[in-house]
Amino acid sequence: MAKTVNKELAKFISDRFNEMMKATELELEVFAAYAKIGYRNFRTYHSRTIRISVETLKKICDAYQITLTDFFNSDQALSINPKVIKHAQEFQIKYVLAKNKLLKDEGDKFVTKPIGSGNKWERDMMKYIIFHTDYFHTPRSIAEMAIDFAKDFELVLESGRIYELLRKYVDHEIKREKSTRINHDHSTSNRMIFLYKKA
Repeated sequence: MAKTVNKELAKFISDRFNEMMKATELELEVFAAYAKIGYRNFRTYHSRTIRISVETLKKICDAYQITLTDFFNSDQALSINPKVIKHAQEFQIKYVLAKNKLLKDEGDKFVTKPIGSGNKWERDMMKYIIFHTDYFHTPRSIAEMAIDFAKDFELVLESGRIYELLRKYVDHEIKREKSTRINHDHSTSNRMIFLYKKA
């Protein structure tokens, strides 16, 4: 299976995706969904962290009715049929509405603090904290969450598990922002950390 083999080509492909998203006015996740490509996979192609196969690239081009020849023709800007753009934008409206309803429905399930143990309980507790407490109204680091969750919610988790549980909600319910780390002596560290708060 043929794949991109150099950084210059990977950048060209990523720039073409940006061109297509600008023309269609689609968000990254919706752009991938319209082409029936998994969002996480597409995000890695777009950020050039994983090489994309020709088969996957053709699937994306087919969805937007662009030939591979036109896609790789660096001498001309991409042209997308206005009917495709209109259809893709209608898809985006339906997609966002459906996703918002799903997240709201999931949040509404937990109006009281869940009880139990195990992976499902951990997932339910994360939903409860996000949707039914004001915890994320203040930006928090994962290190802070590990301490606070254990103290305030009796939810004892390692940082990797917290990150895993948060991933579902980042970009929709939770924002992730880079921040400068403050040391114990109140000096500024050169190391950057991520802070999470309500979107």
